[in-house]
Amino acid sequence: MKRTNALFLAAAASALLFLASCATVMSSKVKVNAFDTLDSDALVYLSVPVGVHSELTNSILKKMIGSDVSDKYITGVTDSIDRVYIGIGSPQDRNRLQVACDGTVSTASKLALATSDYFSKKVQNVNTAGIYPVFTEKQSGIQICNPGSDVILLSQDVTPQLQKYDAEANAQIVSGVLSSENTNAVEWKDSEAYKFVGDPATQNVRLYMNRPLSFITNLLGTSLSSSIFQLNFIEGDFEKLPSGKYSVNLNMEFSKDNLITKAVAFLKVALLMTDSKVTALDGRRLSVEGIQVSLSQMQNMLGIH
Repeated sequence: MKRTNALFLAAAASALLFLASCATVMSSKVKVNAFDTLDSDALVYLSVPVGVHSELTNSILKKMIGSDVSDKYITGVTDSIDRVYIGIGSPQDRNRLQVACDGTVSTASKLALATSDYFSKKVQNVNTAGIYPVFTEKQSGIQICNPGSDVILLSQDVTPQLQKYDAEANAQIVSGVLSSENTNAVEWKDSEAYKFVGDPATQNVRLYMNRPLSFITNLLGTSLSSSIFQLNFIEGDFEKLPSGKYSVNLNMEFSKDNLITKAVAFLKVALLMTDSKVTALDGRRLSVEGIQVSLSQMQNMLGIH
């Protein structure tokens, strides 16, 4: 899955955090929510708390960056990040990629990353309300910017994210509080996707997808009827178990009222040999709880082959 491959290669580029100089805003005095820098029209949103899921994060980064990259380098990258927020695609551009990371870099991480030869150190100016140093990953062309001490932005074009960051950061400096005029639209912050994926308290991997038929197919390992699984969205919550496996809970919303009964029946048969539970919540929503998958199965579902 090309978009996801580029996504995690981009996430690795957060190593450039220690190279970025101070922006025009006083970043030590502001706290901008990294998730708020993503556009509100992405087709897929993903949130990964790195600490709890370090094995998943390390394996994905190792796969995406290449086998020639040292384990020390990978560890240095993941030590720099607390949580990764990802937005993939838009109605106009299915390949659009936006990544925003929460985290700080320790002295040990700086030393581990300082010898990296994987990124171009040429600085570019982005013409937003502030001037921020932007770096480019050598092979993928992904742009990386550290506009504040605890936010890392990554995209093929970081300008839209920088504009959101800059507006909210400067609003805090001027007024001491976030200005509602400088945040994403109110309806976006009230949306299911924002509340579910943007929840800063969860320690689980969170996924939100629009019409995610291919995701369900990968999860079940069997083809699904598109005439039955006409979905508005799916929410996925991935909890890491002591065994190292993941317990997957899904909520699906269908586009028509008459599809739930057939979908529940299909899923119960498909998941017959598992301990999962399929429940119709109402006329258009159902839940699947307790599907257990391995790390490699998680990667397959997320398009990391």
